Amino acid sequence: MPEFDLITGSDVLYIKGKDCGYCHGSKDPMEQGYSLDSYRKMYKQGEPEEYSKYPNSTTMGFVIYMCSPDCYERLMNRGFRRSGTFLYRSDILRNCCRLYTLRTCLRFIAHPTKEHRHTVNRFEKYLRGENNSAGKHVAGVPFDIKRRILDLELTIDGSRFRTVIGPVHATDEKYQLFRKYQMGVHREKESEVSLKGFKRFLCKTPFESKYIDHDDEYWERLNGGWRKGLFEESDPHDLVGPIHECYYLNDKLIAIAVLDILPESISSVYFIWDPDFAHLGLGNLSALRELVLTEMLGKKYYYMGYYIDDCKKMRYKAKFGGEILDICSRKFVRLKDAEKFIEGGRLVVFGTDDEENNELPPLNELEILDDQIDDEFPQGTKLANIAEQIYGFEGGSFTKAERIMRKLRGEIPALQDLDEVDEAEYWCSEGKETMQLPKVSPGLVPLWQIHEISQDGMLQKLLGNLFLYDQQNPGFYRYQPGFDTMYLKQILDLIRLVGPKQFEYPTLYII
Repeated sequence: MPEFDLITGSDVLYIKGKDCGYCHGSKDPMEQGYSLDSYRKMYKQGEPEEYSKYPNSTTMGFVIYMCSPDCYERLMNRGFRRSGTFLYRSDILRNCCRLYTLRTCLRFIAHPTKEHRHTVNRFEKYLRGENNSAGKHVAGVPFDIKRRILDLELTIDGSRFRTVIGPVHATDEKYQLFRKYQMGVHREKESEVSLKGFKRFLCKTPFESKYIDHDDEYWERLNGGWRKGLFEESDPHDLVGPIHECYYLNDKLIAIAVLDILPESISSVYFIWDPDFAHLGLGNLSALRELVLTEMLGKKYYYMGYYIDDCKKMRYKAKFGGEILDICSRKFVRLKDAEKFIEGGRLVVFGTDDEENNELPPLNELEILDDQIDDEFPQGTKLANIAEQIYGFEGGSFTKAERIMRKLRGEIPALQDLDEVDEAEYWCSEGKETMQLPKVSPGLVPLWQIHEISQDGMLQKLLGNLFLYDQQNPGFYRYQPGFDTMYLKQILDLIRLVGPKQFEYPTLYII
């Protein structure tokens, strides 16, 4: 049996509704809910009707039964995040907020700000006492965040403060802290917080048990060695899997960091803390600690989730520097260089522009390449935002997608009965609704690219790595093009969402 890189059986879902957990449908000015100036203009004019209301909150994704850490890391670099075992991202063209994947590392804060220094100093002073002199900053000497955090944790008595990295198992102690945090910080009602929800959100993962249930020796080695530099040069796959890092103050659990340790990175899933200790700034402290942890485990980047420029509770992440992902060009761009393009909640697709104020014609969607992510555009490149030319009201992508869809219907029998959904339906919503993937959306493999790989034989080659598991007649078998065409529509949706690269690895689809 092949070792599967990804196992799923879920249809790809495109969910739209009015419930946005970030803006709550109330941006000011309201037109900033729209991603591009052409749509904002129509919103202010109040016509056509589909652009006259505040836009939807949109989510596209699917349930993962299992994926490898390498697979999840690749998917993060396509803009995805996970909530338990649900893999998702937004449609950043039609969504009310623009969510950009943000990653960083210590080199982006080589010169710590006053706030960074204050965060570390405040916590050290609290632990060591009012008369502490060990942590005082000497004028003219660079403030070394990594050294300060490591020195503090290596010298402080463990009964005063310690953190313990362990498996993502639910305990009553963890759950009670989760309840206190959700109700005290996020103002959730007691009836809205449950043990089942805690387990689903912060304990359930798509990773195999071999990445979760390590033996005691593994956890002892990890906890005892990471601060001492034992893993800085380790193999990327030596330390992988989801973890809970529990913070104890005077032997009391006061915070939990939920993290995914991946081959090249650490991804922050969630952080909860005791509201009684809000004065310690544990959220900011945890981010600085996790930047240090990332480097000490030999990982390249710390993924902080999504960055939303016009959302106050997400903008704080900018203080940790880093770079955001353009899911169309597949490049990361330094946040400081991207800010002028994304301010006010705008959609950006980065291109190059060698001439000032160059007027670009309508453009087609960019090819979604599955090569390694380039760190940055070449030094000195003059960046331009070409999102309007591709995805704007008069952008070039929609007409071509309509034409290609007609071709695909004629050439692939499995797509003959594909519903024809009017573009307006993706913008209007009176309640929660599930739809098929739109013909055009940033980050989806363009229909013209799907047509190309179906014509040049690449699609058949990719499907050679696809296996089906039949629940009616238990057992799995390799996808057969002439026999399993009834599943091709779902498979093509999956290819559009996660990219052709995924199907270079053994993938199992449960039917």
